[in-house]
Amino acid sequence: MTDKKKGIVTSVLFLAFSIVMIIFAKDIKPMMENDLGSGFFPMVIGIAMCGLSVLRLVVALREKEKEAKKSGDDLMGGLGTLILIGAYCLAFNTVGFIISTIVYLFLQILLLTPKEKRNWLVICLISVIAPFAFYALFVYAINTPLPKGWFGF
Repeated sequence: MTDKKKGIVTSVLFLAFSIVMIIFAKDIKPMMENDLGSGFFPMVIGIAMCGLSVLRLVVALREKEKEAKKSGDDLMGGLGTLILIGAYCLAFNTVGFIISTIVYLFLQILLLTPKEKRNWLVICLISVIAPFAFYALFVYAINTPLPKGWFGF
């Protein structure tokens, strides 16, 4: 399959998924009258995905036909990502948000970054700072608790 065809297929699939997401998000009723409701963020994400899918489809349609290079790295990255997401979901409630997210981000970045472009300092900083920032956002700004896990944080 050519790069152009892959781009068209993935764009159409993401476009269809985003439309379904928008439809389902529209059906989520707010619990309070003047509240944005639980469907607000899925709606925003669905609209953003829809727009990006259309943009990607336009880019894919303008591309010239060329044969895609076959790479085992793409398959390993995809399978590795699925395994990491599964492990993250299993560990999330038990270990807690902060620790499980630090480990997940670190391993995900290592998996997807080519060895010659790895910057260990940047990887470690992102893996540690991002979970604490999101934790602070959810717990203190939005007032939504996240799983604390074994160590109570």
